[in-house]
Amino acid sequence: MKNRISFGPKLARGRLKQIIFILSEVIKIAFKAHPKLLTAVLILNALWGFSAVPGFYLEKLILDNLIAGMNAPDIRAVFNRVALFLAFALALSLFRNILGSYNRFLRRTLSKYVDSELDVLIGNKISRLKLSDIENPEFKDRFNKVQRESGRRAWGLMMPLSDIPNYVIGFGSAVAILLIVNPLISVGILLFSIPRFFIDSRFIKKDYQLDTQMSTKYRIWGWLRYYLVENRNFLELKLLELTDYLSRKMRKISLEVIEKRIELNKKREVSSFLGHAPLTFYDYAVSLFLAFQVIIGRITVGSFQLYVRSLRSAEENLAGLVSSFLEIYENYIYVTDLVWFLNLKEETLKDDQSRVLDEEVENIEFKNVWFKYPRTKKWVLKDISLRINNREKIALVGENGAGKSTLIKLLGGFYKPKKGEIFVNGVNLNDLNLDIWRHKLAVLFQQFETYPFSSHESIGYGDIERLDEIEDIKNSAKITGVHEYIEDLPLKYENPLAPEFEKGVNPSIGQWQRIGISRILFKRHAQVLILDEPTSNVDPEAEAKIFNELTEITKKKMLIFVTQRFSTVRIAGRILVLADGKVIEQGTHQKLMKLNGKYARLYNLQAQAYISS
Repeated sequence: MKNRISFGPKLARGRLKQIIFILSEVIKIAFKAHPKLLTAVLILNALWGFSAVPGFYLEKLILDNLIAGMNAPDIRAVFNRVALFLAFALALSLFRNILGSYNRFLRRTLSKYVDSELDVLIGNKISRLKLSDIENPEFKDRFNKVQRESGRRAWGLMMPLSDIPNYVIGFGSAVAILLIVNPLISVGILLFSIPRFFIDSRFIKKDYQLDTQMSTKYRIWGWLRYYLVENRNFLELKLLELTDYLSRKMRKISLEVIEKRIELNKKREVSSFLGHAPLTFYDYAVSLFLAFQVIIGRITVGSFQLYVRSLRSAEENLAGLVSSFLEIYENYIYVTDLVWFLNLKEETLKDDQSRVLDEEVENIEFKNVWFKYPRTKKWVLKDISLRINNREKIALVGENGAGKSTLIKLLGGFYKPKKGEIFVNGVNLNDLNLDIWRHKLAVLFQQFETYPFSSHESIGYGDIERLDEIEDIKNSAKITGVHEYIEDLPLKYENPLAPEFEKGVNPSIGQWQRIGISRILFKRHAQVLILDEPTSNVDPEAEAKIFNELTEITKKKMLIFVTQRFSTVRIAGRILVLADGKVIEQGTHQKLMKLNGKYARLYNLQAQAYISS
């Protein structure tokens, strides 16, 4: 698939190999996001490292000249030299300030590009996963962590990597100066930095383990925040007086997470102090040694300043290097979740052996189909056998939980039967190219998406390649009766369908259902129309009109609709009654009423309610 970054079928074995592998993949993302910016950031980091050392040497020259000039006969000459060195130091300082500011600007800009690239990458991936994976609670917990952490962690993995050349150059330059005094000084810096590395790396792992442990709570917290802050149904919150209760629940989760983090951070800070202490004592011991060298006349005060600054620079750059590796390790642990996600096996829509269904859909047949959802024991469908022919109008009726919506999911290839088979034109659905098959389906699910953009887009998404065909979009809206509503909006078909936007509106549930039906009607090449409770919130008059229009425009197509409202079920040529996962009755309305079974009982109950009212 175009613009896809491959993370390979398996992660490399071994921690170091994994880190290198993941680093390389994150760099690929950054390079794909903006190659020029990434290159510029790396070059500027290297320049920053090189530019520090000349400043140390200029400080040495200034101090040496000041001390020597105290007894010099030509004070003006000394002043001129010092002024020149100070001018160089000023120029260098200004250069480093400009370099640093520009580098920070480029980093912030690059981070936006990387975040955008990751959002697109994650969005594309989730759309290609199997429904059974997406609905898995364990997947939801880990994916929630991917959503929370992947952007900043991927960036946090790459930026320390770009800092490493800066720290290596800075450390190497400082060490080169210290070698003049005593080579062992540099060895000591390395040795006394080791405890910090191991202590911090241990707590990084503990922090990740705590984050994993809290994943479900984070997800619950996210839902609570949505209901309190982002949910549009504020009226229900006010009427039910839920705000205080949900706020308390949200605060309780927050406090639980915070308390666990405080406990871990206390231990981390104490251990970190103990790990840093040896290097602090070593720094003062070396400074004392250098001061003694000045007293006995082996080095000048300027050299003392140069060596002490070099010592501190070596320590700071090594600390920066250690921090970079620790940051890489910390972010690597989190980015493994992103890589896990990007490595998940995708839904197989087609392969070399897949059959492409070019011809018209003549029939669909379920043969002894059994199904239960993953990680559950209850059979939702039991031994379903039925055949639907082209141009048939089929209604699926039954109480909630009877298996009607599940039947549609299987027909779309989102799940596979646990037992039995589904055939399209005599070909097993498992052998079909699902991509082509789904192009022949137009499905409106019971919980369909309400896109907050324009009506033009919300309806046009039904056939994305024809998004610009506005007249056909309007024709679909006219069939469902939503055209007049849209035309009355300030911006008509370009009006936002969410009050959060300027001039945005909040359509009623009934209007949304009409927009949803318009969306599937806009799918020109669909041969099988499937509607799950399509008019449950539409008034009876509009419902009758919609179904009359549907009957007319689907004369040459297969229409399957799920409904609980028996006022519209009569348009079906055949009604299938489901109960406890089985088809217990089927036939026309008249036949089923004569049968006086489940269908007749449900119909009479609903009819009696209308008569009574």
